[in-house]
Formats: sequence, structure tokens, C-alpha cells
Amino acid sequence: MKLRYALLILCLSVFFAEACAQGKIDAVKIKGTSVDIYLPPSYDSSSEYPVVYFNDGQMLFGHPTLTIALQDILDSLINKELLDEIIVVGVFADQLRAEKYVPYQNDQFERLPNGDSYASHYANFLIDDVVAYVDENYSTIQKSDGRAVFGFSFGGLNALWMLLNRPETFSMAAGISASMWVEDFAMFDEVEKYKPNQKIWFDIGTSEWNYYVPFQKHLKAQGAEINNKIYYYEVKDAAHTWEDVRQRVHMPFLVFAGKKSHIPSKMTVEIEVIPSKSNPQNKFTRLNPIISCKDGLRYSLAYEANYEVLNPSAGEVHEDGRFELYGNENLEVEVSYLSFSKKVKIRSKLVN
Repeated sequence: MKLRYALLILCLSVFFAEACAQGKIDAVKIKGTSVDIYLPPSYDSSSEYPVVYFNDGQMLFGHPTLTIALQDILDSLINKELLDEIIVVGVFADQLRAEKYVPYQNDQFERLPNGDSYASHYANFLIDDVVAYVDENYSTIQKSDGRAVFGFSFGGLNALWMLLNRPETFSMAAGISASMWVEDFAMFDEVEKYKPNQKIWFDIGTSEWNYYVPFQKHLKAQGAEINNKIYYYEVKDAAHTWEDVRQRVHMPFLVFAGKKSHIPSKMTVEIEVIPSKSNPQNKFTRLNPIISCKDGLRYSLAYEANYEVLNPSAGEVHEDGRFELYGNENLEVEVSYLSFSKKVKIRSKLVN
């Protein structure tokens, strides 16, 4: 009896150890820059792993109240068999964070003595030094298909720019709350460099609102596959904070290295009335249809949904989900996508 009990305890211990397997963090210095390198729970030098290079690495790992606790998120996704085992390289920022991340000429940012931007210098450092170091010291997939670059805010802008300008190195970028407003949305002009099969994730919270939705349309005009290679997520009430980023940072990882197909399971429609930051009396009014997938991925449809106004005398809905009410009559809309359909009523008192 005691032997059976001991064997049961042993089996349960092994089961829970495997179910809760943890990765580890290597802390290194590369040319004076601090870099944290996450290795997955079953890291084995005989295998090759895809790698995510993440700007603002100082905010990724460590105490959960001081960082986004990315290790816990990655371990959980891997243990649930939602994510392939991957390596994540967090490159710390320094006092020249904005200069190194913003790739466009702007008088508020310093330039190198030769007139070049710090962003070009940082791109060379990331590729020639950081990527080279990781490829030399770890077992990685050493081609663009095995590399992605992620970032938040200015770091997200940099990640998108890096993908489009260094396609030989990276195959995906995640611009999490990316600061695409810089230099009058200069990033929108970069999409002409988009290469087939590149993946892009970009998102924004309505409490930090900027009208980034057209980025999706510009990419589609270049032949990008929306909701297959390109994903946009508009998060109601989310602010420009690491706390809100923590709630959705797992999603671009699923796009890059998810183990399961992104099978849509339901559609919801958010009715958004977003006050302008410069003039709160002005409001952006939007329908935001969101697809939720079985693997946990969520994305907004924007231009990809069909909006049928059921009472045209009350108002209209534009192709990207923006709506207008003509008076005090409630607006009724049927939103559809694939096999999903949902009727929504926009009450005039919500807007007026």
C-alpha cells in the first residue's frame, strides 16, 4: 500500500513538473548593452529555435509588478501547447531610447555626428552584434523565417521599420501600441517596401487613440493577406501602459510561432465613442468587430467586415467601421464576416 502511494506521489510530481516546466533567463552584455535571453523549458542545443528580438528588454523579465513578466506568459503558452518553444532576446534601452528607436528626421532627437540617425546605428548593432551573438551562442534558426522583432511605443515603431527595411533578417514585426504618429504617420509610406509572406501585428488601445486603422488598408494594397499575415487589434479602454500591454502581448507570439491554427470561434462588436485627446468635445465613433480564435488570438476586422445599415435614415457606417448618426434616431447595423453575423443598435444618447 505504501509503495503504491509513493508511486502515485512520484507520478503526480513528474506530471506537475512537466505541466509547469519553466524556461530560464541568461543575462549577458553585448558591446556594453544589457541583454536578457529567454530559453524555453526544453531547450536543447541539438534543436533549432525561432527567435524574437524585443526592444525595451528591461521591461520584459523579472518582478511581475515592475515588468510584464513575459517569462510566465511564455512558459504558460508553451506548457499549454499553444506556442512552439522559442528564444526571446530582450535588448535593453538606454538614455538615447527615442533617438535609437525613431527612424525619421526630427529636430527633437539628436543625430550622430555624421548626420545619420541613431536608429540606423541601432539597426546595425541589433543585426551585426546581437543577432550574430545569439546565432553563435545558441541553437537558432539562422534565416529570416526564424526571426521576428517586437516592440512597444517607439520600440514598436522601430520594430515595424526594421522589418520593412531589413527583410533579409526578419520575417515578422509586432508594433504594440506603436508610435506611428511620428513625422505625420511616415510609417504609412513604408508599406511600399512590404514583402509577400511578411507577418505584421499592430494594435492600439482606445484610451491612447490614434487613427492607425488605415495602416491595414495600405498593407492590403501591397498584396498583404489581412487576418492571415496581417493582424490589427483595437482594444477598448486600453491605455499606453505596460500593464495593459501585459494583457495582450501573448497574441503576436501566437502569430509568429503558434502551434495551432487561428480558427475563429466567435465575433463580438464593440461600440466605441472615443474622446479626442486635444479636444474631448470631439469624438471618434466606431464599430469595432473583434474575432476571437480557439487558440486565444483576437483581432479587429475594421475594413474586412461588412456593415449593413438597416435604417439608413438614422445614419451611416463607413468601410472601416466609423459611424455617423444624423439625429436622435438609434442606428441599427448588421455586421458580418465569414459565417458570423451580429445585429447591433447604436443608441443616439451614447453619442450625443
